[in-house]
Amino acid sequence: MGMRWRSVCLVLCSVWMLWGCKKPETKKEEPPIYVQVGKVVQTDLPELLRFTGDIEGEAQVQVYATVPDRIKSLHADVGEEVKQGQLLAVIEHTRLRQAVAQAEAQLAATYANLAGARVQLSGAVLSRESALRELKRLRRLYKSGAVGEQQVDQLKSQYDSATTQVQAAEAQIRALQAQIASLRAAVGQAQTAKQNAIVRSPIKGIVGRRYRQIGEMATAQFPLFSIADMDEVKVQINVTERDLMKIRIGDKASITVAAYGERVFEGRVNKIAPTLDLDTRTAPVEIRIPNFYPVQPERSCTPPSAKKPAPPCAKGTQCHQNRCAELHPLKPGMIARVTLLVKVHRNALMIPLTALLNNSFGYNAALQQKDLAVLLMEEDNIPRRQQIRIGLESPDNTMVQVTSGLQANQRLIIEGQNFYKPGVRVKVLDDKKKEEAPPKAPPARSPQKTAHSDKTGM
Repeated sequence: MGMRWRSVCLVLCSVWMLWGCKKPETKKEEPPIYVQVGKVVQTDLPELLRFTGDIEGEAQVQVYATVPDRIKSLHADVGEEVKQGQLLAVIEHTRLRQAVAQAEAQLAATYANLAGARVQLSGAVLSRESALRELKRLRRLYKSGAVGEQQVDQLKSQYDSATTQVQAAEAQIRALQAQIASLRAAVGQAQTAKQNAIVRSPIKGIVGRRYRQIGEMATAQFPLFSIADMDEVKVQINVTERDLMKIRIGDKASITVAAYGERVFEGRVNKIAPTLDLDTRTAPVEIRIPNFYPVQPERSCTPPSAKKPAPPCAKGTQCHQNRCAELHPLKPGMIARVTLLVKVHRNALMIPLTALLNNSFGYNAALQQKDLAVLLMEEDNIPRRQQIRIGLESPDNTMVQVTSGLQANQRLIIEGQNFYKPGVRVKVLDDKKKEEAPPKAPPARSPQKTAHSDKTGM
């Protein structure tokens, strides 16, 4: 029993001695966080609205043939420039020519009948006047007893017969005149039908499509040609109620298309619908665009003097508004990206989007302006969380407007702020040490409220 207690005491003493001899652990210091610091800048911020829409010709028409017959000849092809009234096609119209000739012959015959009726009327009028004079003479003789009553009655009958002949001739003339009017209308219709067989361009423009070939049937249901006036083109965009009040007629618009990369075409708002569509709750807005693009760098084609000719433009360009330019680069059917400058916010406070803390917003937070924050750098280089409210984004989507919470020239962390934890040392990274610094923090997610809105033209 004594030996057992002795062993237990030895074990306890050994444990106590080992515990008493162990050195206390020291807390390891975390490495510093490298950050990039910027300032709140004050600048003018353009407010842009962005849309997409289809390019259309200034005037774009489908040309139909109203004469249902074979196509005899075609005189225009795709890509050709045509003038108003220029011949496009001829439809077979032999029967129409015959109809015109027949109607004209009937009209000529009726004119001849009318001439004969007028001659008859003249003869009837002369006979009536002669009978009237003789009747008056016999009545005077009858009063004096020189002639009998029977002679007077006979002459009275002759006068009445002549009067009836005059009335009949006048009625015949009226009937012939009515027939002539009807025949003139028939001749006009036949001539119009014949003229419709000669299809001409209703506008000045360029042939976009040719739908029929020689020998095919032309009908009123299917077009022959599609022609577009391309000196100016237009784009229709659909604008929501919120943005409609920001747009005014005459506002400048910048247009780009995929076919020309970074080329920017200038246009202006030409029409704004006064009502909204009940299905889409948008209003159509029309933008007109002069369809030419000056060569870069711009080159004048104005004659330097009356004695010297104008310098020629390069192949594929023409002299337009005293400058060498590519004509009609925009084609109907292209998809246009439209940017409208609706307002410039003067002296707006701007910070980089990367300065927003990643954990300071989500979709609903950004939408409702909740918990948006940045890290301000105090004079002792200790970061301080600052709540802010944001407005519009810059056109290049790298900066965001601050509407409250910051002042101009305040210093804030724009990179590395998402690695910061309270108590950790912060080192500001200057330009010389950028290459030696650890990897950057992941960029901040872009909030939902932007400086422009993207719309799609329906």
